[in-house]
Formats: sequence, structure tokens, C-alpha cells
Amino acid sequence: MGKRDERIDNVKGVLIILVVIGHFLLPVATTRFTTNSLYLIYTFHMPCFIFVSGYLAKGVYREGRFRWDRLARLVWLYILFELGVHVTEGMLAGYIGWRVDFFHESGAPWYLLALIFWYLLIPVFYYMKKWLSLALVLLVGLAGGYAGSLGDFLAADRVLAFAPFFYLGYFFTAENLRKLCSGKMRIAAVGAGAAVAAVIFLGTYDYLEPYRLAVYGAMYDRFAPELYSACWLIRLICYLAAAALSFGLIAFLPSGRLPFLTRLGQRTLSVYVLHRLIRDLCQYFDLYRFFNVHSKIQVLMLMGGCVVLSLILASGPVYRAFQFLAELPFLLAEMLRRGKGGGAGKVRKM
Repeated sequence: MGKRDERIDNVKGVLIILVVIGHFLLPVATTRFTTNSLYLIYTFHMPCFIFVSGYLAKGVYREGRFRWDRLARLVWLYILFELGVHVTEGMLAGYIGWRVDFFHESGAPWYLLALIFWYLLIPVFYYMKKWLSLALVLLVGLAGGYAGSLGDFLAADRVLAFAPFFYLGYFFTAENLRKLCSGKMRIAAVGAGAAVAAVIFLGTYDYLEPYRLAVYGAMYDRFAPELYSACWLIRLICYLAAAALSFGLIAFLPSGRLPFLTRLGQRTLSVYVLHRLIRDLCQYFDLYRFFNVHSKIQVLMLMGGCVVLSLILASGPVYRAFQFLAELPFLLAEMLRRGKGGGAGKVRKM
């Protein structure tokens, strides 16, 4: 197994903190400060996360061999996450039904469901030319929003909209990463990312509202009718902004190990799954009533609390418990396999 790229771990650490902050801000984003913060986060945090996921997915399929074990773990984790969200969202709605809908998803579990489909399509793109593949997924990402009848069935809206970032990451090489993070290219990437971030954070509150769904990957029928024909262009602009912010962040962060952040980036799944359930419980117990969204100090304290929560959910005890649950069916299957093997061995010795 190759040495971990600590730069990628650092990127994942920052991104998972932004995911947590974004979800905790979502219920209270009503002021200029909170709304612009949310717009900035949502413009790139999932595109960049998905890009990194694609970059790390190169081992899913090699020389005719598909890593079905990685896919099986994603499916199991999606089922667990969906069950957890079903309970917490049911608590918020005042009724927890028996029927769990695994086929329509627009909440946080969509990312795991989308990964399943992106993984399954890797063998197709493995045998295609790089630039042909990227052109094809870009076309699908831009045109897919017009397939409004799909909606959130199997998270199709997000699967199509964010696919370009996954496969861009998949085709992005270690040499590409080295060039991005060195010399003049690094300066250009960080500068472009900072400029886009400044424009979004300082100037979007009054202007982005009609177009905000583009950054969420929603189908185009959710836009205003007068924007419908231009939605592909709006999404393309969002792609470019997300790319600038993503490459800027990746180029900005160091390649060496950082206190807390690198370890956090190695344990993002437990944070991703558990924080959303905690956010729902905070809403259920009405803890937001103690929060004044008009106080910038309190908003910053909430963001700081999200950082602390992320570190707690990535801590050793929590992470090990989460890993045990995530690996449970595979541990049981391995125990069963060994048990049968041992029994067969005893019969042969007799």
C-alpha cells in the first residue's frame, strides 16, 4: 500500500469542516453574513470533495479487476446513513414511519449513493481516452439538468451534476497535482481561488439568490421559467467557480502533516455521517433558540463549535466505534468463512 498523500488529507480535513459548518448554518442562513458564508461554502465544498474522491478512486478498477469490496462497503454505509436520517427527519416531522425510501435522496446520504454509481462507471471510462471521457461527462453534467423527470430518484440530479468533478479527479495524476502545487501555477491557482472567494463572499447576497440552485446540483425545472434555457450556462459558470476555489484550496494547503487537520482528513466518513444526525437532533430539541443569527460573534462561535464537533467525531473512540459498525457485516462474513474453513479442516484430519 502506498504512502498517504498528506496534502490530500489536509484538503479533506478542511472540506469536512466546511461540510459540517454548512449543514449547521443551513437552518439559520438569513443574514448577509450567514447567507454569503453558505454560498461560498456550497459553491465548492462538495465539488472539491468529489474531485478528491475521484482522485482516490484509481484503485477501484485495474486491469480487469473491480474492487467489489469497496462498493459493498459503500452500499452498507448508505443503508445505515439512510436509516439514521429516516429516524432523525421523522423526529423533526413528528412521525417516524416504517417505510424507508432508499431510492429517492436529496439529503446528505446522496453523496454515498452517487459514489456507488460513479464507481460502477469507472470501468467504462478506464478504456476511453481521457479528454473524450471528460468532454462526455461535462456534456452530461450540463445537459442532465434538463432531465427533470428524474428528480432525486437515485440522487440522479446530483449524480449527473457532479460527475465531471469525480472523473476529473479520477484522471488527475500525481504529476498534475505536483505541478498545481508548485511554482507559478500554485500562485495562479491560489490567486484565482482567493479572487473568486472574495467575489462570492462580498457580493453575492443580493445577486445569487435566483441562481443558487445551480450550486446544489438541482434539476433545471426548479429554476425560474425565464432562466430555464440558460441554465446550462449558469451551471457551467458554477463549475468554473467551483474549480477555481477547489484548485486554489488544494494548492494553498501544505503537503506536510498538520496538527489535528491531517488526522481529521483521514477520518472524514465518520464525521460526514454522524454530524448530520447530530444537527437534526439539535433542531429537534430546539437548541437553535439559544442562537442569535444576527450576532456575528455567535455565528463565528457556531463555526468554531463545528470545528470542535468535527474533531470529536474523528477522535479515536468515536472513529473506532463507527468503523466497527461500518465493517460489521464484513467481519461477520469473515468469521463465518473462517468457521466453515476450520470445520472442514477438522473433518479432513479425522
